[in-house]
Amino acid sequence: MAVTGEPHPALRGSVARYVGFREETPEPLERREGPGCHVVVIVSFGEEWSIDGERLTSFAGGLRDRQVTTRHDGRSHGIHVDLVPPAAHRIFRLPLRDLAYAQLPLEELVNEPSLAERLAAASTWNARFRLLDAVFAGRLDDAPPRSPELECAWQSLIVSGGNLRVTRIADRLGWSRKRLAARFDEEVGVPPKTVARIARFERARALAEAPHRPDWARVAAECGFYDQSHLINEFRAVTGRTPETFFQDNLAAAA
Repeated sequence: MAVTGEPHPALRGSVARYVGFREETPEPLERREGPGCHVVVIVSFGEEWSIDGERLTSFAGGLRDRQVTTRHDGRSHGIHVDLVPPAAHRIFRLPLRDLAYAQLPLEELVNEPSLAERLAAASTWNARFRLLDAVFAGRLDDAPPRSPELECAWQSLIVSGGNLRVTRIADRLGWSRKRLAARFDEEVGVPPKTVARIARFERARALAEAPHRPDWARVAAECGFYDQSHLINEFRAVTGRTPETFFQDNLAAAA
């Protein structure tokens, strides 16, 4: 069971979405997840998760250009939050390079005692989402000022599907590439080229998940890969599998 919720309008551009989830399976369940262009927050209502073998309850995970393997022991219940990286930098008050390719316990990132318990005790999913609105809005109100230039650079990469040259973005801002890379290191966690790589992968995945059988050459061309071989090599690098095997495995896992 999954229930998707929209953040308060004042948080749009900072919080992408909420997803309430509850799942019970006869045996422990493993999935390959990501990568994606958001900082992921999991608020668990008690159950532990394993992320590439690391045991955590509630946690946040930064950007990465590789899949991770998640596992629960047969029951999961909580809320998944997608945060836009520059907003996550302000909410967590730490350089996002410290969260890239990693996950940290949520209690180390936000000073919100008993947050999971308060959310679990709320009577509806909507009430839980509104409580999270208040938590994130309060953190952002007290945070350092936004960086419109950095947010513009981030958004330009995402909207282009990773197909806007980093040099062009730097020129638009009047920044050097070195300065742009340093700001991404601090406020996004990974370099602009890595963000572009993740965005291209996400777009290719979305096109390939259409109901009809994907035309891999067309997907490669539309997503900015040099050719179909480049697309296949990129899927192998990110997921360890070819595109065909990747989607076959995902369909089998969803069945």
